[in-house]
Amino acid sequence: MDSSAESRPIRATHRTSSTGRGAALEAASLEAPSLEAASLDVPSLGEAAALSEVVVRREKTPPPARSSRAPDPTEILAGIRSRIADGEELVALHTIEARAAKEATEVPPLDSRLLDHLQSKGIWPLYSHQAEAMNAVLEGENIVVASSTASGKTLCSTVPVLDTMMKDPAAHALFLYPTKALSQDQHRHLRELIDGVGLSLETGIYDGDTEPEMRRRLRRSGRIILSNPDMLHASILPNHGGWAAFFSNLRYVVIDEVHTLRGIFGSHVSSVIRRLRRICRHMGSDPVFIAASATIANPGEHVERLIGQPVRIIEEDGAPRGRKHVALWNPPLVQRPDGTRSRRGPASVAVRLLPELVRRGMRTICFSRTRNGVELILRYIRERARGSVDRQRVADQIDAYRGGYLPSERRRIESKLFGGELGGVVTTNALEVGIDVGGLDGCIVVGWPGSVCSFLQQAGRAGRSLGESLVFLIAGQDPIDQWFIRHPETLFGSSPENAVIETDNPYITARHLICAAYELPISSADADLLGEQVEGMCTVLQEENRLREEGGHWYLSREEYPAAQVRLRTASEENFTILEIGPDRIIGELDYVAAMVSLYEGAIYIHRTETFVVEQMDHVNCLVKIRRTDTGYYTQALTQKRVTVGEEWATRSSPGATLRLAEVEVRTRITGFKKVRFHTVENIGYGEVDLPPLELDTVSHEIRLERQTVLSSENFGSGFLRSAMHGVARLFRDLLALRAMCDPNDLDHHVDGDLIHIYDLYPGGIGYSELGHEKHDQLLEDVLEAVVECDCAAGCPACVLPGSSRVASVLDQELMEYPYPKEATRWLIHRLTGRDEYVPDLTGVAAPAATHPEVPCPILDERTERKVRKVARWNSRRGRS
Repeated sequence: MDSSAESRPIRATHRTSSTGRGAALEAASLEAPSLEAASLDVPSLGEAAALSEVVVRREKTPPPARSSRAPDPTEILAGIRSRIADGEELVALHTIEARAAKEATEVPPLDSRLLDHLQSKGIWPLYSHQAEAMNAVLEGENIVVASSTASGKTLCSTVPVLDTMMKDPAAHALFLYPTKALSQDQHRHLRELIDGVGLSLETGIYDGDTEPEMRRRLRRSGRIILSNPDMLHASILPNHGGWAAFFSNLRYVVIDEVHTLRGIFGSHVSSVIRRLRRICRHMGSDPVFIAASATIANPGEHVERLIGQPVRIIEEDGAPRGRKHVALWNPPLVQRPDGTRSRRGPASVAVRLLPELVRRGMRTICFSRTRNGVELILRYIRERARGSVDRQRVADQIDAYRGGYLPSERRRIESKLFGGELGGVVTTNALEVGIDVGGLDGCIVVGWPGSVCSFLQQAGRAGRSLGESLVFLIAGQDPIDQWFIRHPETLFGSSPENAVIETDNPYITARHLICAAYELPISSADADLLGEQVEGMCTVLQEENRLREEGGHWYLSREEYPAAQVRLRTASEENFTILEIGPDRIIGELDYVAAMVSLYEGAIYIHRTETFVVEQMDHVNCLVKIRRTDTGYYTQALTQKRVTVGEEWATRSSPGATLRLAEVEVRTRITGFKKVRFHTVENIGYGEVDLPPLELDTVSHEIRLERQTVLSSENFGSGFLRSAMHGVARLFRDLLALRAMCDPNDLDHHVDGDLIHIYDLYPGGIGYSELGHEKHDQLLEDVLEAVVECDCAAGCPACVLPGSSRVASVLDQELMEYPYPKEATRWLIHRLTGRDEYVPDLTGVAAPAATHPEVPCPILDERTERKVRKVARWNSRRGRS
């Protein structure tokens, strides 16, 4: 059979061309939203109805049959508004119109068996971006496909890989996915394609859940290996000798969902990819990289930094999409018994909204930012269902999915998702990436997910065909949530963020140099892959007895398996195992930092809606023992921080303050915990904790108040300045996250005397605080606007007061008790922006009356050398960040 299709005409198929309907089906641009405050009138659905004439093209298995009439989003919205929403809760509606497909005009030069299979399955004609990607890959170009959710990116990699394997029986490929669930999903679809064209290829998933016999089989004969960056780093690369045939014939490396490879995870993965390329070069191969990404602002730049090679960007999206309605929901303000007002939490809305959507026939996914949030939402849904047969029937169709579950639990829930057995699922961002969950109608995003990119990804889980879908963004009390509620046009008009990684962070690169030395001796010839400072770093690591030099090559100086000590996704080096006492069964695991702030003795751990009390935490052996106990509360850690300033990078004067960018060491000690009653979030008690501190070396933007600013504040009484500084610090951090286009949890703040610290939550820093230093003046204007526009009287968690989280500062209670934090914050912002003096309204508040020795010229610059030495001295029990 002729394997070339270069001259073949495009064959007519049962999928009707959409030519001639393009103008009617063009989607409304996100840059020009149509928003009506407090209005839920939805535009006519006539245009979307025209899409019913087009045969829906699917590259994935259709979901099980559902009711003959799909849920109508307009009817659902009207019903939601009448049943569970107050008049002002649904504040805005944005409709993203349907869009017709843009089909390829030329056929890629594929094997005829592949073409016949694609046409027989109705996956034809190809979309324009698919054909462009396949041509580029077959010509040997590295590519990144950055198109919308469910746009057929999978075919951009699988089809050219299989085409090459048809023509070259020795070719191998490695597919990397960020999650195990996505590996399972993609392997299922890959096997369908392989079996559909009649190929005989050994494929399989090689991850932490793979049985030993299957691992041996894949090492011996696997042609296509599906894995994740963690497994590549910790198992495959260190044992590359057992993969000699695979690496010597590796033609393609596919990296899916590269937008998730940002921050500390992406920075680690960048080093892993360079180690992979080094092994391939040693084995005589030079693979082509195929990357797929959600819509981000810098796909080409990001992937080039990730793999260290030029890439071709394929951004034009030829896939069709159905109409999507996005509703912004702001929970109501409620009056507490003490007279204060606060906004109802977003989880309380989700507890009512998710069952209502499921009851109305909308298969819905609900995203919560935290694991604890997932468990609480599911727990409250099931509690509300007790005593009602109808509610119980709906609750039984809803399950939870998050990291930390055992593999068997994850596989069971994934099976129910793939099979369409669940009507709703509550999850963390573990299901944000492109897993096919069987065609969903609705999506609920509980609280701002951290970035525009994440919001678009989560919203894209619903409406994976040409059908209509409905998305709810339920705002929390945090300033960034309320910013989008006040300015919804900034959400729909915002460009997606830049994905940020740091490829030369010494804390990361030094660790991977040690791992690389285990795999192959390091020499100066590796500088193009391992970094220009490879010789200097290896020399320092040699001085610290981690490496030894012989004949211009560096080797490990002692027996160790360094990859086991390096975790890619956190700054921690170990995971804690969670053991249930009684059954003596392992029910999950958590990384070191997460465990330290949530699994201390006396803490309540929630798993599958049930509560467990932590009876023993062995932080030396990373083991936590818990016992099943019914409680009416959960726990929140209390912390104290100490920030030590190191080297200054920059300093300048500003109105009312001196600004400084500097290295800092942040030492966080968990001092105790408080017990928080379910539902009412009432504080019902405290407990003590004795754990080693967490240490972080990072970079901070610092605002040191001038003496005159401090003296002027004394006119307004005790607590005034402290409250003002905390208000500025909190808002500055959250609004910096908005300008830096990063997750607010990538930053933290601390107030110490007359000094405000805004610092990166990454070892060595990643550049966010540097942007804060650069954009200081603009950010203070944003802070002032947030304070002035907030509709609270004296201050609330939507502006200047601390919000709720699993960790609280011991200072929070003092801050909460100060009566006028909003006025204090506003006064300080006026000082820091050089405005006229602001006179705060404090009615009822009474007014009170070293040298350094010379050192030899360093091999590396001092800062880098210090970090490399610190990495060299780390072991499994010290130096955690």
